[in-house]
Amino acid sequence: MPPRSRRRKRHPKSISTQGLTGQRGVNFIERIALEMGSRWTPNGPNEVGIDGYIELFDPNSHLPLGLTLAVQSKVVTAIANDSNPTFDYWCDANDVEYWLNGNTPVILVVSSPASNESYWISVKDYFKDWKPAEPARVTFVKGQDRFNPDSFRLLVAIAAPKPGLYLAPARHQETLHTNLLPLDACPARIFIACTDCRTPHDVWASLRATKQEADAGWVLWERKIFSFHDLSEEPWSSICEVGTVEGFATAEWSESSDGQRQRVFVQLLNQTLKAQLSPEVRYWPQEDCYAIVGRPRKLSYQSLRRPSKITVVSLFSATAADGRVFEWLRHMAFRGQFRFLEGQWYLELTPTYRFTHDGHALDRFHEDRLKGIKRIEGNRAVLSSLLFWADYLQPNTTLFGVRPPALQFGQLLTFSSDVGIVDRAWLSDDPDFARDTELNAKQLLLPDFEDGADS
Repeated sequence: MPPRSRRRKRHPKSISTQGLTGQRGVNFIERIALEMGSRWTPNGPNEVGIDGYIELFDPNSHLPLGLTLAVQSKVVTAIANDSNPTFDYWCDANDVEYWLNGNTPVILVVSSPASNESYWISVKDYFKDWKPAEPARVTFVKGQDRFNPDSFRLLVAIAAPKPGLYLAPARHQETLHTNLLPLDACPARIFIACTDCRTPHDVWASLRATKQEADAGWVLWERKIFSFHDLSEEPWSSICEVGTVEGFATAEWSESSDGQRQRVFVQLLNQTLKAQLSPEVRYWPQEDCYAIVGRPRKLSYQSLRRPSKITVVSLFSATAADGRVFEWLRHMAFRGQFRFLEGQWYLELTPTYRFTHDGHALDRFHEDRLKGIKRIEGNRAVLSSLLFWADYLQPNTTLFGVRPPALQFGQLLTFSSDVGIVDRAWLSDDPDFARDTELNAKQLLLPDFEDGADS
């Protein structure tokens, strides 16, 4: 029998799939650190729970801040349940115990390089009350915990020695939208005429008696009617003394330094706006707002990036303990204030809501519902509402018919800034921020924005 060969079977050299996956996660973190203007130092092959360190640098001066964080990278093939606003990651209890020892700030980054996603938490903050016998689950909120260059200031807050550190604003080109809508044009002349009517009620009674169409675009002051309408024509001539009708250049009132003239002009602008928006949008004096009336529906508007749709009237319902069903409607609305700033008239828009039980009459829980929605309303909802109203007020044949409206508005006033505010950084100390982010992600209670282009 021939002797057995002592030579071992040879295997070709190969690279570990697990090692490749882990390195992709580390490379992903390094790329984000470099985009922050900071430095990444890997720990090498003998790491036992810390993959590397991020040394933070001021993004403007590029000077070191003397702040370092330890980083543990974990890679998943895909973020579970892409449609959900959250996902869970289970840590090894031994890792957590190791991370909590010592006073070095540690962050855990869970990434999916293939889908270009990564999320993070501060280990010492997240597990501050953790006990070794407890499960080590981390629930990531996608809208809040994304690891990207905007995480820089939160990393500084974690790594900085107390009481803190001041950093210059990060360079970030940003367009700031105001809530000021310029009044680009209005009728060239204001007509004034004497009248026997003593109150607005008398004026309306006289106008109804003519059985001719008339709107609210007029002001009664000191037994005189002020309007952009020609008061020598019907139905106005029937309530005015025709021989007293005079026309004045609008600029004599709009640019006047006389306080009383300006007040009358603002009243005329307000009345004309009410008439112009009727009947789809009505002014409600009790709530001091303009609100869309009617049943549930959506309307189109121009968002920051593309045409979109927004729910302007929404239907809600609740079932009582005895089985009765209660319904109410939420109507998009705005408060409007005309302001004269640096030689230009603007309509200041403040988005709000009006709650009704039938499309018109105020719901008895209006105040409570309004307070509730304002508590969870985020920047995106306010901006989208503002853009909707700015677009709605633009002159177009669909809304105002063939004739151009009396008051013609331009685009919202904007400013450009060389520095920007990272919203999540300054909101991070708000205990309700995470809850509100999740509510917004699920679009609970807030208007339905179809394309998300205003975020």
